[in-house]
Amino acid sequence: MKTNLQEKMARTLGYFDDSGIDRKLYRLIIAAYNDDTDKALALIEEDPDQINRQDPHSGLTALHIAIFRQNEELVTVLAQHPKTDARLKDAFGRRPVDMLDYTQNQEIFEVVMDATYPESMQELEAIRREDEGKTKADVLSFKPKPR
Repeated sequence: MKTNLQEKMARTLGYFDDSGIDRKLYRLIIAAYNDDTDKALALIEEDPDQINRQDPHSGLTALHIAIFRQNEELVTVLAQHPKTDARLKDAFGRRPVDMLDYTQNQEIFEVVMDATYPESMQELEAIRREDEGKTKADVLSFKPKPR
């Protein structure tokens, strides 16, 4: 038996059928819209070429959708997958990192930031490790460098 949300999503996703689009090409996006993590994970394994496929109307990828839906497991798998292009923009010019406005989940935030800005995040982690054990006074010192 379908829930009200599943019925609503099925109607919303009807445009895939109504416009003559082959739903098979968008199974991962549909699984992300439906918050069906198990199906999405199986599809990533079966057909990783769907990872960067964009909704033909909104341009959203499965990663955009998973972030918006707060699906931590799916976001993590997608963001860390080697085929994922974390810089793809949707029809409104938003990258997956821009969807972080919709989350308060720290894990989602970190994994998406790592996928989008890997070099910068590695530099920040190195600075954090370097600063471990230092007091606030050590880190925020405004003393001139000795000559």
